[in-house]
Amino acid sequence: MRPFRSLAPLLVCLGLAAACVGGATPSEGPGSPARAAASFPFTLVDDAGVRVTLDRQPQRIVTFAPSNTEIVYALGLGDRLVGVSGRYDDYPPEAKRVEEIGGAGDFGADPNIEKVVALQPDLMLAISGGDEWKAELRDLGVPVFTINATDFDDLLHDIRTVGRLTGAVGSAASLTERMASVAKDIEGAAASSARVSCFFEVFYPPLTTVGPDTFIADLLNRAGCDSVSAGAKRDYPEWSVDDLVRRQPAVYLVSSESGVSPGDVAKRPGFDAIEAVARGDVVLIDSDLISRPGPRVVQGLQELATAIHQEAGL
Repeated sequence: MRPFRSLAPLLVCLGLAAACVGGATPSEGPGSPARAAASFPFTLVDDAGVRVTLDRQPQRIVTFAPSNTEIVYALGLGDRLVGVSGRYDDYPPEAKRVEEIGGAGDFGADPNIEKVVALQPDLMLAISGGDEWKAELRDLGVPVFTINATDFDDLLHDIRTVGRLTGAVGSAASLTERMASVAKDIEGAAASSARVSCFFEVFYPPLTTVGPDTFIADLLNRAGCDSVSAGAKRDYPEWSVDDLVRRQPAVYLVSSESGVSPGDVAKRPGFDAIEAVARGDVVLIDSDLISRPGPRVVQGLQELATAIHQEAGL
């Protein structure tokens, strides 16, 4: 029996966090204890080093990353969300009904400034990058706050920060406590078995993996993986098949974002010399659960641990 099975109700709850955490739901009013445990105005420094001042509790929020969208809903603030980045803001399903504000710039990766301003947001949650458009929006009176989780602990800190920004301090505290508890149990179960060498494929071609200082690398380590790319000098380095043949990772993990099946990996030239691939130890991992720093990361951590320790029956 899998040690993780007893965690299933909590993992489901965290996946539907707005309904499970701290009793917070979109129907709660601004004066409810879960939402209004913060005083305004106040100033916080974001992860880009920018001082952001909020004069009042935000009632119109725009997110510019699917992870931030998931956090807002998990805190029970979906009714305040007036804009999201684009079609990848797809969880929970209600997010797909919110106006999309992305698609501008030379590569379509910037927000449409006019759309954002027209929505009259009193808070925009962003991730790292885009310093120019962030400065432009701030000049137009839109408070832009950047969060950039570098590992699981930093994610918990960021969720609590969003709780502070939005007045949902109680909801954020409850959510992060549950996430930390579930993660501790998963890590404990993984630690009961020997660590396993593994390789994580981000996409192919070219064969690309994760370096040691990435969010995914932290999850792999917590799940009991000794990553063969732990010595990489870049966050997302290209990797050679020859190196994998030399190192022979016990498990080959593939991000669903790579768009392939385990069988597709085995058909690639030279990959049959990787023993894990040859014997079928190739596991597809839902990329949304591990690449989006949000409440569902604990589900991703379980998925990784189960895949890595499959011989132990975790």
